[in-house]
Amino acid sequence: MLTAAINGKFLSDRMQGIVRYARELVVALDDVLDENDRVVLVVPPDAQDVPAFSHIEVVQWGRLKGIAWEQLDFARYLRKHKGFLSLNLCNVAPIVAPAGVTTVHDVMYRTCPEFYTSPRNKTSRLWHCAQYRFLAWHELMLLTVSAYSKAEIERCYPHSRGKVRVVPNGWQHVCSYVEATDWQERYPELIPGEYLFSMATLARNKNVRWIYEVARRNPDVTFAIAGMRYETDGVSHPSNVRLLGFVPDDDACALIRNCKAFLYPSLYEGFGLPPLEALALGAQVISSNATSLPEVLCDAVHYVDPRDYEVDIDVLLGEPVGPARHALDAYSWHKSGKLLVQALQEALTSSDQSQVLRFGAPKGRSCETSGVVDDPRAVPQRSEDCLSTDGHNAARLAGPPHPKQAQPKQVVTT
Repeated sequence: MLTAAINGKFLSDRMQGIVRYARELVVALDDVLDENDRVVLVVPPDAQDVPAFSHIEVVQWGRLKGIAWEQLDFARYLRKHKGFLSLNLCNVAPIVAPAGVTTVHDVMYRTCPEFYTSPRNKTSRLWHCAQYRFLAWHELMLLTVSAYSKAEIERCYPHSRGKVRVVPNGWQHVCSYVEATDWQERYPELIPGEYLFSMATLARNKNVRWIYEVARRNPDVTFAIAGMRYETDGVSHPSNVRLLGFVPDDDACALIRNCKAFLYPSLYEGFGLPPLEALALGAQVISSNATSLPEVLCDAVHYVDPRDYEVDIDVLLGEPVGPARHALDAYSWHKSGKLLVQALQEALTSSDQSQVLRFGAPKGRSCETSGVVDDPRAVPQRSEDCLSTDGHNAARLAGPPHPKQAQPKQVVTT
């Protein structure tokens, strides 16, 4: 029997990659749990859009918010309910709590200090680096999202060696996306099949500078960038770059499906979910060849050096690549849910119950291998096809609906 308490702070956070991972993985976990398992999702008072579950119990706990809730209220829950293994899916675990299982998506804070220059970002880097060192020593097991990230974690934090497992992202959530039919009314300058599209943030690793520099070298091509803020490094954008600002999901779906290619010139990724989503939506993808991206995208995309701006887009897109299936078939949320169950069971059985429940774990503690698969491609794939062949790009969504995000019927408030 599996007994676990999930850190639900992510349900009060704005949507981003690690929040998507946590939401989708918890839904997948609910789908693969046994009737005898007891898993509790502990949420703060400001949690929103809590999914409806069949097996997972939702408990609202504490009065604090944000990091304070995670470090104090959730830790208090774990100390009071001593039969549960803690599961933290977003890089951080409460310090004053028993050892559990935590997902570290990447160690970019440790390996790329040059990406963090503002006082706020420097403070965030110090906090996360301290957390990573603590987690490597303290936790029973660490999860991560790619073999690349696993190797980086073990290289940077030797205490973690032997207790890192890979539970990757999936892409099937895009099956619930609805394409806006009137998107051209809002973006009349974008002609289907003729523009290059990217979704970018302020983070330096996303490398928007590459798009600006390539746009200058391809003045006849229109580049469109969606996102609230842009990493310009003080450089004005070329006239053939359209900054679209915030784009809702239905418009983003339409923009991806109708673009000439989706651009992802990132300098550093622990996984690289956006280009995988773009492949699932039928777009051609031009991706950086850095870090985890070749592992995830294999031969299904066109690769570029993210620091080389001398790129002829038409020539690049004319080069042959493998089918999108070569990347998509390797990943699903259902498969990751099964991997997560295996990892949690291993963490529970790697030591006797008294060691699991005590505060902390012995220095250098590691979990003995018990058959958890580190290569996600080795786990049988459940058919979750939602691709078809109409529309401008070759693939469209026509599959099973994604589980609805709704308030559960019973939420226990403590």
